[in-house]
Amino acid sequence: MALRINNDRVSSRSWGEIDKSALWQRLKQALQESEAGAAEAVREVYAAIKADVTPDLREADCWGPHHEITPEGIVLLNRGGLIAAAQALAGARSDPSLTDAQRRQAAAHLLRHYRSIDGLTPPESLVSVAGEMVQLAATVSGEVSVQDVPVAPWADLTALKMGDPDPMEVVVEVPAGRSKRGWNYTPAALQRIVGEVMGQGLPGFLGHQKPEDVDHEFPKPVTHWVGAKFENGKAYFRGVVDAAASDLKRWLRAKTVRTVSIFGIPELQRVGGETNVVDYKPLSIDWTPLGRAGMPTAVVAIGEMDVIEPAEAGKKGGAGVTLQELLAELKKQGASPAQVVGEMGWKPKDVLTTLGLKFEELAGEIGGEAWAGTKARADAVGEIATALGLAKDVKPADIVAAAKAAREAQIKVARAERDALIDRVIGEMVVAEAARSIVKRMLQLPEQVDEAAVKKAVGELVAQEDVKAAMASVFKQDVVRPVDAGRDGAQSGLIVRRVAI
Repeated sequence: MALRINNDRVSSRSWGEIDKSALWQRLKQALQESEAGAAEAVREVYAAIKADVTPDLREADCWGPHHEITPEGIVLLNRGGLIAAAQALAGARSDPSLTDAQRRQAAAHLLRHYRSIDGLTPPESLVSVAGEMVQLAATVSGEVSVQDVPVAPWADLTALKMGDPDPMEVVVEVPAGRSKRGWNYTPAALQRIVGEVMGQGLPGFLGHQKPEDVDHEFPKPVTHWVGAKFENGKAYFRGVVDAAASDLKRWLRAKTVRTVSIFGIPELQRVGGETNVVDYKPLSIDWTPLGRAGMPTAVVAIGEMDVIEPAEAGKKGGAGVTLQELLAELKKQGASPAQVVGEMGWKPKDVLTTLGLKFEELAGEIGGEAWAGTKARADAVGEIATALGLAKDVKPADIVAAAKAAREAQIKVARAERDALIDRVIGEMVVAEAARSIVKRMLQLPEQVDEAAVKKAVGELVAQEDVKAAMASVFKQDVVRPVDAGRDGAQSGLIVRRVAI
């Protein structure tokens, strides 16, 4: 009997009635007996697969079942199973044992099913990991010329155009503002994309990559984005059309193609019911057919340009920070209860009103010393509001929000500096660019780390025999060699031979 996938039908059978163990045994038997459609069925039934789909596949390597199999061998999507899998991915019961890549794989898989069911809206927790493309207008610019957009310091236009009998450059513009989804793209988010282009550049493809290919595939770029600027609320990107993309040049001149869509990882901030995109990590700026700049291309953790990777809930400074965590952090910084309450700008009477009490009812119950402490706390809150640049009559919730934002900005800067340090050290120690991302992904470093610690960690990592073997397997020869060792035996540098990949 062959297993057949039918996603045109959706089962409403209670997910609790489905025997998950029997479901796995049916698939395992199909794999071992080389039943037609077995591998495809496994990939469809589970949201994430941690190993190759072979007869030796274990149930522990499969995460997130959300289909059922009929006695006739039909693989059907189960509505309740889909919802349960999305909740599990968000950590409803416990944190799923998945890598970041596997988590994105699962989210993209589940989101595809959500989109296929009319009236079923995917939860934000799922969209924030998997993402979806929706429109954010980006068109060929008629306001500025190519020469108006500066070329990035790293770009060599002469070399890029060498041998091209018909060189062509183009400028596209992306305005700050609201997308069709209703998200507000802030100037800061667009400036981040500008910074990425000026810092290292971005590739441009014809359409977006498939979700499953993003982590390992590198299609041939048709455009190389080599310059950018932000001016008057708009981001401008300067690109060189590749010499091999003669069709694209013709389409651009004929204006049959004139829109792009940006692949990336946005970060959201929700304020007053509005959703703001406050940061953005771009992956590529891709050409899209007219009228389809926002086509629903689900790519792992990308968006609308609209996909969001919000700050991790529960971490200080993140989107999920609680008042208790904020107060704990203030205490850690040495703030007394009197300072905290006083910084809120409250007077003793305000404190009573907030608690639903009357001054007369409380005055006789407490001593002068205790009341003085309450007043000091209220005064301290006023000082916090002043330090944050808030009005004296600001609401307590607004002060908390401002404190959260300040702390979040501080953490973001610290993380950016940490990432820059790691990138710089790896760049110095690992000359081959292709090996740098591999080394960085394998590093295990604490949040607080200095340059010496990074060098030590990199040296120790590449000195491991299994890492050496893996590098040799990928690059077909040794590409890293220790040249020095510190007192602890850690490698302090690498010599890398450039090889063709």
